[in-house]
Amino acid sequence: MNLIQSRFYEIFDISNINRIKFRNDINGLRAISVISVIFYHLDLKYFDGGYLGVDIFFVISGYLISNIIFSEIKNNQFTLKRFYLRRIKRILPAVFSTIILSFPFAYYLLAPYETLEYLNSILYTLFFLSNIYFSKLDFYNAAPTDFMPFLHTWSLGVEEQFYIIFPILLLTIYKYFKKQIFLILSLLFLVSIYLNLNVSFENFYLIQFRFWQLLAGVIICILSNKLRIKFLEIPGLFIIFYTVYQFGDDYILSLRPRLIITIGVSLVLFSKNEYSLLERISKNRLIKNLGLTSFSLYLLHQPIFAFARIYNDKETLLLANLNEPNYFSEQLFQRSLPFYLLFLFIIANLNFKFVELKFLNNSIKPVNIFYLFVLILLIIFLGFADDGFKFRYNNISEEILEYQDNRTNSLIVNGDSCWQRNIDDICIFNSESEVKIYNFGDSHAHTLSLYLSSSPKLNSYSYIDISGCVKYIEHLNTAEECRGRGQNVDKKNNYLKSINNSYVVYFVNSKMEIEKYNERNFQEHINTTFKTLLANNNKLIIVYPVPQFNFGVPQQFIEKGLDINATVSSQYAEFLEDKDIISTYKIYDSFIDKNIYRIYPEKLFCNSFVDNECVGAFQGKLFYYDESHLTKDGAALLAEEIANYIDS
Repeated sequence: MNLIQSRFYEIFDISNINRIKFRNDINGLRAISVISVIFYHLDLKYFDGGYLGVDIFFVISGYLISNIIFSEIKNNQFTLKRFYLRRIKRILPAVFSTIILSFPFAYYLLAPYETLEYLNSILYTLFFLSNIYFSKLDFYNAAPTDFMPFLHTWSLGVEEQFYIIFPILLLTIYKYFKKQIFLILSLLFLVSIYLNLNVSFENFYLIQFRFWQLLAGVIICILSNKLRIKFLEIPGLFIIFYTVYQFGDDYILSLRPRLIITIGVSLVLFSKNEYSLLERISKNRLIKNLGLTSFSLYLLHQPIFAFARIYNDKETLLLANLNEPNYFSEQLFQRSLPFYLLFLFIIANLNFKFVELKFLNNSIKPVNIFYLFVLILLIIFLGFADDGFKFRYNNISEEILEYQDNRTNSLIVNGDSCWQRNIDDICIFNSESEVKIYNFGDSHAHTLSLYLSSSPKLNSYSYIDISGCVKYIEHLNTAEECRGRGQNVDKKNNYLKSINNSYVVYFVNSKMEIEKYNERNFQEHINTTFKTLLANNNKLIIVYPVPQFNFGVPQQFIEKGLDINATVSSQYAEFLEDKDIISTYKIYDSFIDKNIYRIYPEKLFCNSFVDNECVGAFQGKLFYYDESHLTKDGAALLAEEIANYIDS
């Protein structure tokens, strides 16, 4: 019995863990991880779950960092100062060089409002908080994720926070509960997994929801010191490749693929075999290089691809290929893809050789890291001071730049937008009035809020903004984004069903909804929503689709250098022939009820200012702040019709 007990404690004892030598199989895992992420961001077939490459990195990091700490504790060499200095030298120079390399591209390619988003993401990255920044970002109104140069730094935020927390936590446990280290770490592992049971948007970004994956690496480090099972790398690799292939974006907030790939990585780490398949493959020159340069590859790939897409988008606009602009822009990107990949590979290798290694080997003094930090901060604050280096656009009207900033078109109360709020925190104006107006729908509906909440014609009514990603009654599967952001979707659904004897304005981007859910499902969603509202004796004001543009209207002014009084328009015939628009009209028109009033944006914007054209800008007024969202001027045209109807 004593022998078994002794063996048991020996397995979980960290005091005899030695520093591991370079492992080719771990380097191979790094290569698999970074290639998965890169191919995922290129939307390549068979890599739908390539985002899970980050999860591979987390487990490896937990394994290697804990091995360093455990081995140095054994030899009485560990100090927090030494540990943090090594982490600074390992991570920050490559991060800073990536940021500095990105500045010229951002300066040349990004408009002022986009520059501010870019600078904000860098500022949070500098202080290891980018995961928190992106977890709070309103992606519905921000730039598309493919166009965000530093979106990927969220994972660095998680790792850096782990590097700050874990050594202090471990030293505390080691001092007071030395024999219970494995048990305590295992409990923390289970608690972190438990936190993931409630699906949330924050689960993807924040350290408390990712801590278990890093701890998985720590636990494997402890167990594999005395236990080793050969040939586990084959099933481990199979599991890794299966999850990368199988679990696409629909599972991005799910715990299941993360658990599965963590098991796969753990099996590989547990199986130390010098003659294994992965060990042999990882000695291949290309695979070895990909593993060694994986950090630089990861850092650089997103800025390179994001700026390339932005550049191609601008080229498409200037070439005026308006028939299928998104397709054409992506074609430009795909056509240049071999060049972008070669450029990425070259820059990553240079960054590895002349930045990463130079700082690690002390060829460059660590004090230079501080100088780089100050330089980057200075550039950021200069950008903020000039509102996104606005001086670059001195030839562009100030009004055009303001139109592009969607904050000027949003209803703000107490410093926060009324868009997508929890039901207990929704914006209510003139609440004492018995007659209520509800603004219901997606971000298209929210564009009306600024006017409806302040119209003198409606000051005797109570105005309530319930726009957000809960766009339908009962069909809550369409509101996972809201649920993921911690909103009580069921409570909001019950609130919507309780609305009665009121005016309800309903406005959604039906074109996008049909593309996302298909026509049949969209019709089901609308049927349930409209029938419920009408059954409660509400007056339903249906806003039909707005004409949409292939490029942001302010963007066209900026890129083409148009005069503020220029007209931007698209052919009316394109709107009339759009199959999604035709479907929307058919679905909305199928509802016949005396309590329905219909608003037709096409009558305001098409064949009115200009014959046979739908206008996005006319004689100094811009009606759209991007491709489909109305500015306060554009929304005022629609909202005035709504106000006139209610007031009458």
